[in-house]
Amino acid sequence: MLKGLGDLGQIMKMQKEMKNIQKKIQKTKIEGQSSDGSVKVTVNGEFSLLDISISEELVRSGDVKKIEKMVSSAVNDAITKAKDFSAEEMKKIAGGMDLGSLFK
Repeated sequence: MLKGLGDLGQIMKMQKEMKNIQKKIQKTKIEGQSSDGSVKVTVNGEFSLLDISISEELVRSGDVKKIEKMVSSAVNDAITKAKDFSAEEMKKIAGGMDLGSLFK
């Protein structure tokens, strides 16, 4: 009659682990940068932009198109790293199954 309670305990344990991983992902700060390093950005595990830094040299160049390109490149780099990080963390709870497609 109480045979299924073992499964319930396992589910509750997984839920707790999932919440812990979600908190860790939310709090994690991930840095990305443009290909030439002139722009650096920081995002959290939920892909929210937290910080952006543009080198004075790039700003002084006055090349708006280049600045836009470097900002876009840095943000995309950070988001890619955040997705990879989230996928790796989720893999831990999934017993090694690749859940990366959920984050891409």
